[in-house]
Amino acid sequence: MRARRSKAFTNSSKRWGGKTHNLLTLGLLAQHPEFRSKILAGIHEFDPALGDVKVIVFTGRESDSPYGLWGSLAAQMGKPDHFKDCYSPLAAPGQKSWENLFDGQPVLILLDELPPYFEYARSKAIGNSDLAMVTATALSNLLSAVAKNDKCSKVCLVITDLANSYKQGSAIISQVLSNLNNETQRTAMDLEPVRLNSDELYHILRTRMFESLPNDTEISQVAAGYAQAIRNAKQMSITTESPEEFAGRINFSGSSCQLSKILKIQNFFLNIWCQ
Repeated sequence: MRARRSKAFTNSSKRWGGKTHNLLTLGLLAQHPEFRSKILAGIHEFDPALGDVKVIVFTGRESDSPYGLWGSLAAQMGKPDHFKDCYSPLAAPGQKSWENLFDGQPVLILLDELPPYFEYARSKAIGNSDLAMVTATALSNLLSAVAKNDKCSKVCLVITDLANSYKQGSAIISQVLSNLNNETQRTAMDLEPVRLNSDELYHILRTRMFESLPNDTEISQVAAGYAQAIRNAKQMSITTESPEEFAGRINFSGSSCQLSKILKIQNFFLNIWCQ
């Protein structure tokens, strides 16, 4: 139920965690409805009446955007002058201004890697404040508009964050989301494309590296070979590992096999071979 109500999402993970690939996939599916039934079959039931979705994007690497995050998004909506009163000096658009920008249109807003932008914006003074705080206010007003207003009922917002990087910039985003939660009693739904403490990375690498996988018989033969190597190593007092335990770890078809275990196995045998 929470996923159905949420219209704002945070997409957080460490570097190389799949955030940008996630955004690209989402953006392409939004722009090209003809691919949705094929790609989403068995994953998600979408509304066939939903046609093309307008996709607008802002990345934190656009530090030279003259009219800030809001000016860039307005220009992509085909309304570059919509926030003209907020351009000189730069000022945060209010909630109503954001609502009127979208005005019932189906829109997907992708905000990628904002922390480095916030880090940079802290150096740009605006009155007694700085661009980082003005941008944080604009973002907070945008989130509030998306979460609460009928004019934004077809608007979806996705924000990615570089977890554990650009800590001050990330802290600003966290504070904005926390403030929104306090105001609306709900929060943006957090998504993690690839959980690095799970088997997911292993399965992704396995799919990308190998065109086909061995059958169970071949897997068992490899596992038995490793087990025999461990028995030999134990006889030479090189290891105290259990052969049966190691054989179980080599079962590539098992759901509990993690990439870290495979790497440990490889390192172990490299150490034996280098003796």
